[in-house]
Amino acid sequence: MSTIQTPEQLVDAGLALARRQVHQEALGYFERALALSPNHPQALKHRALTYVHLGQTRAALVDLDRLIDLDPKNLWAYANRAIIFRDLGHYGNAVSDFSYLVKFDQSKRWQWLISRGTTFKLMGHYDEALQDFNHSLKLNPHNSWAISARDEMVLQTRHYS
Repeated sequence: MSTIQTPEQLVDAGLALARRQVHQEALGYFERALALSPNHPQALKHRALTYVHLGQTRAALVDLDRLIDLDPKNLWAYANRAIIFRDLGHYGNAVSDFSYLVKFDQSKRWQWLISRGTTFKLMGHYDEALQDFNHSLKLNPHNSWAISARDEMVLQTRHYS
């Protein structure tokens, strides 16, 4: 029986550990998979998620950038990168990634409009935020998330104007 494992086997072993919340050990498996196959998409994806769980968001961004370099249409990588950028306060980068998702992820467009609108709100760009919330409601009129974000935005802009 060979002790050499394939990248896929290593990723599977890492995932099993990650599901049990053993993130540091899972990270080792993803890194071993990447040592064998440096551009393995599943290893990069799961290492990025593991980095997030470990609080290493900048390292996660490196993997997400690499996933996008490998596949410029990787919506999952754009979405996760946008959320990390927003959480780090890099709002311009977050808006850029959310804008990409609004354009190319039609099935979740209404959700990305809310996320971009929320980011605009954090930037103090209330008109753009309100525009995104209203556009989201045109796409999904009964969405309580968009209704709540829009109503909060209207109240806030009235309060400060």
